[in-house]
Amino acid sequence: MKILFSPIGTTDPVRNCRDGACLHILRYYHPDKVVLYFTAEMEKRERNTHMYTLGIEHVQPGCPVESLYSGIVDAHLYDAYLHDLPGHVLKLHQIYPEAEILLNLSSGTPQIKVVLAIMSTEYAWCRGIQVASPEHRSNTNNIPVQDEEDVEEMLACNEDDEPDAPNRCEEPHLEILRFYREKYEIMSLVNQYEYMGAWAFCKGSHTISAQTKKLIQFAMYRSDLQTKAAQQIMRKYHGQALFPFEREGESLTEYLLTMQIHKEKKQYASFMVQISPFLYELFVTYAKMNLKIPLLNYREKVAGRRILRRQTLLQKPQGPELIAYLDHVWPQPFYDSELSFILLYQVFCFAEQFDGAKDAEKHHEFMTDPLMNSANPYMDKLRKLRNNTAHEIINVTEETIQKRTGLTPDDIMTSFWNLLSIIYGSPVNRQRMAYKRLNQWIGESLLINL
Repeated sequence: MKILFSPIGTTDPVRNCRDGACLHILRYYHPDKVVLYFTAEMEKRERNTHMYTLGIEHVQPGCPVESLYSGIVDAHLYDAYLHDLPGHVLKLHQIYPEAEILLNLSSGTPQIKVVLAIMSTEYAWCRGIQVASPEHRSNTNNIPVQDEEDVEEMLACNEDDEPDAPNRCEEPHLEILRFYREKYEIMSLVNQYEYMGAWAFCKGSHTISAQTKKLIQFAMYRSDLQTKAAQQIMRKYHGQALFPFEREGESLTEYLLTMQIHKEKKQYASFMVQISPFLYELFVTYAKMNLKIPLLNYREKVAGRRILRRQTLLQKPQGPELIAYLDHVWPQPFYDSELSFILLYQVFCFAEQFDGAKDAEKHHEFMTDPLMNSANPYMDKLRKLRNNTAHEIINVTEETIQKRTGLTPDDIMTSFWNLLSIIYGSPVNRQRMAYKRLNQWIGESLLINL
């Protein structure tokens, strides 16, 4: 079943002895039903002369016609059609779900034409049809059909009734409209770091370039910490290395970038849960690099866990001093324990006071970051809130974090990036904008499609 949905304009039903768009589509597509859409101006003309319904009867006798009177007066405003026009087309589809809806893209105001053209790109059950003017140029200089014209004479003199009259219908691909719609949808998702959604949206599109798809798929894997899969897609872009670090440096940087995404999306519960593993891996890396006491080597395997024993530590260089320090700062005497970021933090504080760092200047820089300041118990407050978030149902907001820790999420991220840059140098700072640059590249690749 085919249904023609046709706005009515001043070129309908016949102008200069030729079909207007509505009659011409009717003539060559033979729909089973016609639905006419009238603005207030066109409704008045139809009620006075019935020229539009008479025109349909002339071209395709007996064809059912439904008239929709919108009552729209300000026909030049897009907002006038925002819900009314698409709503009628969608309702028609609901009533006739198996029907193909033919949309007349050549009649009515420019605003109506744009709305219907967009709909024809969005729905598979719509087919947009344009009709060229007999002169194959703009109709704007032609005199509109007048109410006082003799309708029967106008229809009788229609030259498109002749058997050799040309078919002026065409079905435009409307690729530009489809592209702009898809571009908008993609960038809305990309700017929210919803790369999986952007990939699902674009991967089957033939209007989105392979380069854009490559960038989005890369972003999807990278933001999901599937680093190896992302690297298989690309390691460089425009000659710029995307992964300047190796091993621990790469893992820490990529993990911190996902934390940054969670912060920017205000997903503070996920952000807080990530703090513990990030600080642990960061502190382990730093301990390997700059602590004189090789704590990691002192651990012993016990029931599948790697334990730092009190008695073992007492027998090592600087071990008794460290135990005495931990017994002093710990709520209770230090006993056999796995390493944690809070334990490593206390070891770093010890190293600051008792010459426990290989590079004292680097260690001083590390410990003077606001987050590491032993005068402020930020670390313990972060640990408590992180544990509450991981094990209890609590609503974590920016205000919650600041109230419970004394730090804003921005403060925390600034310290994390600073600590990472102390370990790996200034190239870390360039990575802070990795996803902002990636989103920019995706946007630029979409513009290249034009």
